[in-house]
Amino acid sequence: MTALLVGLALNGMIAFATADEFSDAERLLKQGQSSEALEKVDSYIAGRPKEARGRFLKGLILIEMGQPTEAMAVFSALSEDYPELPEPYNNLAVVYAQQKQYEKARTALEMAIRTDPGYALARENLGDVYARLASQAYDQALQLDPSNKVTQSKLSRLREPGSSVSVNPGKQADAARPSSGTGKTGFAAQARGTAATPAGAAAAKPVDKVSAAATPAAQARVQTAAAGNDAPKSTPAMTTSQGPVATSPPNEATVQGWDLIFSPYTVHFNPDEDHKPVVALGLLKGLEGRWLAGGAVFSNSFGQPSAYAFAGQRYLDPFGFENWYLQWTAGLLYGYVGEYEDKVPLNYKGFSPGFVPSLGYRFSKRIYGQLDLLGASALMFTIVAPLPKDWP
Repeated sequence: MTALLVGLALNGMIAFATADEFSDAERLLKQGQSSEALEKVDSYIAGRPKEARGRFLKGLILIEMGQPTEAMAVFSALSEDYPELPEPYNNLAVVYAQQKQYEKARTALEMAIRTDPGYALARENLGDVYARLASQAYDQALQLDPSNKVTQSKLSRLREPGSSVSVNPGKQADAARPSSGTGKTGFAAQARGTAATPAGAAAAKPVDKVSAAATPAAQARVQTAAAGNDAPKSTPAMTTSQGPVATSPPNEATVQGWDLIFSPYTVHFNPDEDHKPVVALGLLKGLEGRWLAGGAVFSNSFGQPSAYAFAGQRYLDPFGFENWYLQWTAGLLYGYVGEYEDKVPLNYKGFSPGFVPSLGYRFSKRIYGQLDLLGASALMFTIVAPLPKDWP
């Protein structure tokens, strides 16, 4: 027990130390000390190589340092490792847009929207990219037919003062993120407000290069911000609003999408000759924040067909323990009938309340392992398989 307590204490100290490195990197970035911020975030990533927010912040620092190629590599890797997140696609589009690679920016934004159809700011960004593409097409049309008054008029409207194109990354994702507004001027943009950030996280200031800060916030995902360089007044200004990231990274994120749950084995604490093998199959859906809901059908301990409809919460990386999660569900249980009605408390005609605390570990983004405590009766071993994020 002493060794276990020492281990927990050491893990806690490591978690706090890495958290300080992340905060330091974020603070240094806001102070314009990009090189020092990069050193801090590299140290943070070394301690938590699977965590997304450190890598995400590194990408933003690289953009601030004027290293778009390296930033692209970071965001591309994030989009491959966490295809369920729209924000890396969005930031990748921001970098492409700054490099005037608008077709690639369009493709990246369409991936962001496909990942999350409710990503409003990605849709706004896509409109801005379309405006850029339209401007290029009108220019080409005028080169072919300089006397075309209609094309000239369309191009003039795009280039009117106040019509600057702005790419505003981020999304009202898993938690409410009230907007503080953004003032767009050329390629610089004021910080777009998001959900409340932890103490010490301030709104980002306008910058000459793309930059943003990533900070953890409850029940939200990684969100980005970036701004570009000054553009000629003769063309719409493609900008990205920048601001503190008020969303959590993928491995500290909220429950998203659907999970398939399957339990092939259950251990009874007090075996009985009437006990039968317990097998369960169900679906779980991530809701707002940490909330989830779902249902399962199973053969109970006495071989009776049963069902459990539930809601609950999942807490990822508790106390800094990476890849672990805690979960609880509560709901309505049906199935214990006849001579076995008294095997569950508060049973009324087969219906009874249920409560299941769980401990899980994410072996990869495709498979989790979970232990479910069934009161004082049994321990259920469960396999959790997250389904593709575009699953209905």
